[in-house]
Amino acid sequence: MVRTNLLEQILTNMQGGGAQERRISVGDSSVLAIRHLKKTSFEFQTYQPVICLILQGEKELVCANEPFRARAGQMVVISHDIHVLARIKSATPQKPYVALIIPIDLLKLRDIRLNNGREPDNRSGSSALSVGDSPAELENAAARYLSLHDRPLEAEILAPHVLHEIYFRGLISDSGGMLRELLIRDSHADRIHRAVQYIRGNYQSRITIGGLAREVGMSNSSFHSHFRRITNTTPLKMQRDLRLMEVRDRLRLSRETLSTLADEVGYATLAQLSRQYKKKFGRSPLKDRNESLQRSEIER
Repeated sequence: MVRTNLLEQILTNMQGGGAQERRISVGDSSVLAIRHLKKTSFEFQTYQPVICLILQGEKELVCANEPFRARAGQMVVISHDIHVLARIKSATPQKPYVALIIPIDLLKLRDIRLNNGREPDNRSGSSALSVGDSPAELENAAARYLSLHDRPLEAEILAPHVLHEIYFRGLISDSGGMLRELLIRDSHADRIHRAVQYIRGNYQSRITIGGLAREVGMSNSSFHSHFRRITNTTPLKMQRDLRLMEVRDRLRLSRETLSTLADEVGYATLAQLSRQYKKKFGRSPLKDRNESLQRSEIER
């Protein structure tokens, strides 16, 4: 019943046209409502820390060659910035894929103090991406949170408390192990989070494992091991992916030349960019731009 109510709220907010996503403000924060009317093919995407509630349809993600499927009634919890292959696996105009994405603010998350005896999940298999059943209490809190979007006076007072409840429900869920570890300052999860933020802010520049390890106060071997465990990639591969995805997005949205883009994201040569781009996305940068322009013309 709660899930149905939440689903109806989102579909009501996205009535008309073929809108695929809409950012909905709630107090001083926002959520992202997603609706897809048809299945999509795999595409590389960047995910920042979120709780994603799947309300209808099915999504498939691949992280480090490991597949994850999230169906209606499940949630995807992402604790650190990661790059994954993702696609909508089940969606039709009559029964679209619908999801609600709730960004995780680490500072607000850390306002919560857990005293329930649950230990952080430090198992070697635990990583930044987890899929599990959505607790009914979390869906209930999300529905109440979303209902505040057009009630600004109530949102000002109530939204921060309901958002804390959503975070709390996520923390104590079976999918919240890595989030619980993030609560502990200077834990491995916290240090890797800081390293990821450093990479995001400096991906155009030269980065070394030793420099990153020193930045977060870890030995080289420990840093590399925990970075790979949590993010399912390496620091230098993450940097390369950030560069390539920045180029891909700007190719699709601007008329900037490839040589300009290569220089701005940190590539020494255009040939190096083209080679790595084709290896990552399966097509050349120019072909990607041309296909994007063709799709734009068709949609007009």
